[in-house]
Amino acid sequence: MAKKAQYAVPVILIGMAALILIYLILVYPEEKAKMLGIEIPNETSGVTASPLGEDTKLIFSSGEISEIGRSSGESVFKFDMNDIYIAYPAVEKVLDMREITLKVNALKSDSSLFGANNINIENTKEVIVRLNITDIKGSPTLIILLNNSKIFERTAQVGEINVRIPQALLKEENPIKLKLEHSGAFWTSQYATINVEIIQVFYNPENPIAQQVVTLGQSNMQGNELRISFKPTKAITDGELIVKINGKIIFSGTVNENQIFSISKRLDDSGIQIGENVFEFEADKGGVYNLTNVKLEFVAVATPSAVKIYSFDIPQEDLESSRKIVLGLKVDKIIKPGFVYAQIGSGGPLYYFDNADLASGAWSYTELDKEYLQEFGNKIIVNSPNGRYRVTGLVIILV
Repeated sequence: MAKKAQYAVPVILIGMAALILIYLILVYPEEKAKMLGIEIPNETSGVTASPLGEDTKLIFSSGEISEIGRSSGESVFKFDMNDIYIAYPAVEKVLDMREITLKVNALKSDSSLFGANNINIENTKEVIVRLNITDIKGSPTLIILLNNSKIFERTAQVGEINVRIPQALLKEENPIKLKLEHSGAFWTSQYATINVEIIQVFYNPENPIAQQVVTLGQSNMQGNELRISFKPTKAITDGELIVKINGKIIFSGTVNENQIFSISKRLDDSGIQIGENVFEFEADKGGVYNLTNVKLEFVAVATPSAVKIYSFDIPQEDLESSRKIVLGLKVDKIIKPGFVYAQIGSGGPLYYFDNADLASGAWSYTELDKEYLQEFGNKIIVNSPNGRYRVTGLVIILV
């Protein structure tokens, strides 16, 4: 029994340590940080000191983030940008061009050698063997070999043939052999006269990138969605259209010619900022795009009406004091401009804040009528009947 008791304590300690380790792994990051004594910022934490200075007293504060008011999907700011032309087209270059006549019989075939050598494979889309058979006798078989591997075989006929060799089959040296083989009666002879072109199709960086710089002020940064729209009057979609804002890709894909196209992005995720913004339009290899009627819009997306109600108490001595009681309101973002009102209770006076007074990130103040306030159970209703705002702070201060 003594030996069992001797091992019991270490076993229990080891078990407890394992449980703590498992808990640290599984608990939420915020709880884990608190346990380890790490402070984490809390954007909903209230103000701990009066924004109006030491001679004033903070009675109540809330840093809860709420959107108030309504919006119906309207554009709150527009900017016309310049037309955009970007081009990274695939163009043709003739590497070799000859007219040949191949003659064959039952005992002998005939061939001619061409090449697509020392080309920039990385920038090459394909190589085309373009054949125009102008004269023929009999029905010989036409064969094309690349690096001694057969890539084409057909009975020769008058007319044009385009044999496309994709980039994946190309090497640094690309010998191309055209071969004619006899097909028919043993005693006959056959021939074919062919105009041959060996063509490299390569990507030409004609004008692959176009940039526009747009400078935006605080008053422009409204809405909660950024929209860029345009009408492509030319769209060669072998390569994608890429749109970036300040280096961040907001669109990559193809668009249809002569159809208005719109890119929408949440404002917070768009990369847009106050000050200079670089809008970059890029054509990937093979793409050509001419974009007209390019517009930049800030949109207040449709949202249901919302109000925010704050509940608080006021010490009796502050109510009876000769000092004033002031309400402070902090708006972090103007989504749709209008005005904001704060109301004491459901039937008390209304206090209005004009849009011009609601600078983003700054406090706006108004004096409250003490007659409508009491020691316990006060409520302030904050709303906007014609706008949409993101409120990040409300304080009640004795001044």
